[in-house]
Amino acid sequence: MQKDKFFTVESSKSSVIQKGKGASILPLFLSFVMLWMAFPVKAQANVSLPESVTQINISNISIAPGASTSTIQEAIDHVNSSGGGKVIFQSGTYILTGSVTLKSNVSLVGAGRDNTILKLSAGINLGGYGVLNRPDGGLSNVTIKNLTIDANTFTDPDSNPTALRNYGILVQGENGTNNRIMLNNIKVTNSEMGVHFKGTTNLTIQDSIINNNGGLNKYWHNLYLRRVSNVLVKNTELSESSSGNGINISYSDNITIDSCQVYDNAFRGIRASDSSHINVINNDVYGNVTGDGIVYIGEITGVTSFQIKGNTVRNNGGYGIFVSSDSSNGEVKSNIDGGGNTKGFSLISGSNIIIQ
Repeated sequence: MQKDKFFTVESSKSSVIQKGKGASILPLFLSFVMLWMAFPVKAQANVSLPESVTQINISNISIAPGASTSTIQEAIDHVNSSGGGKVIFQSGTYILTGSVTLKSNVSLVGAGRDNTILKLSAGINLGGYGVLNRPDGGLSNVTIKNLTIDANTFTDPDSNPTALRNYGILVQGENGTNNRIMLNNIKVTNSEMGVHFKGTTNLTIQDSIINNNGGLNKYWHNLYLRRVSNVLVKNTELSESSSGNGINISYSDNITIDSCQVYDNAFRGIRASDSSHINVINNDVYGNVTGDGIVYIGEITGVTSFQIKGNTVRNNGGYGIFVSSDSSNGEVKSNIDGGGNTKGFSLISGSNIIIQ
C-alpha cells in the first residue's frame, strides 16, 4: 500500500409480414383477408438492453478532499495503467480547475450523491468539454457512482461566442467506440449540457438526477443521446433544463426510458427523432413548458418500431404525446392523461401504429 497526502493506492425501419398460403376456397380466402385487415401487424418494439460493466479491481486509489485536478487525473491514469480498478472519492467537495479525462476500466466512486461533490471552479471555460470528459472514443468498462458533478456555470452559449461551454459529462466517439458505461446514483447539475453521449453502446443511467442544465437556446438539454445503442435510463429525474429537453435522442437505436420523472424543462420532456426501437414506458412527464411531453418526430426519417406505454402526461406546453406522420410501426398504449396539456392529450400520426 502506498500513501501520499491525497490518495492511497491499493493493488490487489422495416417490418416483415409472414404470408401464409392462400386458401383454395374463395370465401375462406376473403375471411382471412378481412381478419388480416382488422388486426394490424404487431409493432416490433423489442429492445436490446445494455450489457453490464465488468468491474476490475487490480488497483484501487482513495482520494481525499483537497486533491487538485492534476492529482485526480494522476490517480485515474495510474489505475488505468495498472490494469483497472476504482478511484474512490472520500466525502467532501473537490474544486476542479479543468476537465478530468475518463479512462477505460477505471470507475469513479464517491461516498454518496450528496456527500462527494466534484465542482468546477467558478469562471472556468472548458471550451466545449465536460467536467468528466472523453473526447476521442475508445472508452469501456467505466462506472461513475455515488457523487455529484457541479459545472458551476450558467451562460448563453449561443449568443456569445466567448461564453462558457461546459458539459457535466461528455463522452464522444465514432459509432460503438465507447462501450459498457454506467452512471449510478449520481447528480449532474449547473452545466450548459448536462450529460451528452455520442458513439456509445451498452450505456446504463439509473437512480440519478440530471437537472438545472441548459443555456438560453432550446438545443441545450439535460440528457442528449446521439448515435447510441443499447441504452437504459431508469428511475432517474431529468428536470428544470433552463433551455431544452429533459431527454433528447437522435440517430440511435434500442433505447428504453423507464420509470423516470421528466418535468419542468423549458422545452420538451422526452424527444426522439430518426431512431428505431425507442421504448418510453412508465414515466411521469409533466410541466415541460413550451413543448410536448413525449414527442417522436423526424428530422429525416421519424421513429420506427417503438412503444410509448404506461406513461402519465400532464400540464405540458404542447401535446401530452405527439407522434409525427413520418414515424411508423409502433404502439401507444395504456398512457394516462393527467390533464392540463395545452394542445390536448395526444396526436398520433404515422403508419401501422397501434393505439389503445
